[in-house]
Amino acid sequence: MNDMSVPGNSRDKKSDGVLWENRDMRKRSKAVKKTGRAVCAAPVLCAALLLAACAGQDASVVQGGQDAPAVQDGDWLAERTERDRRTKQDLRTEPEDMEKTERVDLDACENGKVILSGGGDIWLSGSLEGQVVIDAEEDELVHLYLAGVGITSPNGPALWTRAASKLVVTLVSGTENILTDSPDYTDYEDSPACLYSVCDLTVNGDGALQVFAYHEDGVRSKDRIRLLDGTLSVQAKGDGIRGNDGIYIQEAFVDIESEKNGLRTVNQGADDRGVIEINGGSLSVVAGQNGVSAASDLYLYHGRYSVNAVEERMRAEGTAYIAE
Repeated sequence: MNDMSVPGNSRDKKSDGVLWENRDMRKRSKAVKKTGRAVCAAPVLCAALLLAACAGQDASVVQGGQDAPAVQDGDWLAERTERDRRTKQDLRTEPEDMEKTERVDLDACENGKVILSGGGDIWLSGSLEGQVVIDAEEDELVHLYLAGVGITSPNGPALWTRAASKLVVTLVSGTENILTDSPDYTDYEDSPACLYSVCDLTVNGDGALQVFAYHEDGVRSKDRIRLLDGTLSVQAKGDGIRGNDGIYIQEAFVDIESEKNGLRTVNQGADDRGVIEINGGSLSVVAGQNGVSAASDLYLYHGRYSVNAVEERMRAEGTAYIAE
């Protein structure tokens, strides 16, 4: 592929076959919108078992795994609800100054590698047979607006953040966006996801994003992932969504089909490192391994969940807190 820096930027810069196809995802995305994005109507399957011992109560705490008895403790729910883990940038869904916003039309770009080398607001539209690379300075925040984007990568991630302090992806209202990779990740072994970020990743906005990961993970960050509003559909050969240091979902509508884990964190530590927290919205998971796998604590409240998995539906190395 040919490397191409977008004009206006400041500097140059194993699969044996898939078990699913993307034949019906566009139809499903439209159907979701028409029904108010009610992706799933059933409660968490394992939560029903966990709450059986305290039917009619508001919240439960499960320590030591799925089979541990539920213990009533409402303090955690009040504490989590009062906290806001969203930054000012996470909440912004429109450019600060449209005239100063960089606009990139992928239809006008040659197929290959499009490199976005500056920070700030970038408005992205159009289709590309290739890869979009964010290669900003390590202290620069990049706010990417997806306004009807289709990226199909023949090698490596479709959208790859190679360097930045943080990436915010806004799904522009009324648009559908599609990211697709291929089984070939030659020279991209360290970035094994269709949407891969080396830094914190936030997805917000009222639009829709479909991710088809034919190599390994669908959406992956080396740090934390926040999904705020919007509709996200992921089909992946590996994990659906993996945030190494944490995953936070608030009022988003997430649908995952994965051959490994649906949601997964891998690290532990202070400041909620490794926590998976889902506050509102809806989550639907079908997973070949674990449905939700938290390296630390797990919090589920104010939402609707349907989780099916070959191994464990809900797995937490710490404590699982589940509200009815």
